[in-house]
Amino acid sequence: MFSSSDEYETALITERRAQGRYTQPTRSWRIMAFAAVALMVAGTVVFLG
Repeated sequence: MFSSSDEYETALITERRAQGRYTQPTRSWRIMAFAAVALMVAGTVVFLG
């Protein structure tokens, strides 16, 4: 069916992309990390202020 392992890997990756397995991760973790840091800074200011 495939003449080389490169052809097999290419077909496998193409099929997985068609299934949506290699989607970009969401960036919501950046927003949550920013919010967590902002809350820590605000808490530190209130605690030390």
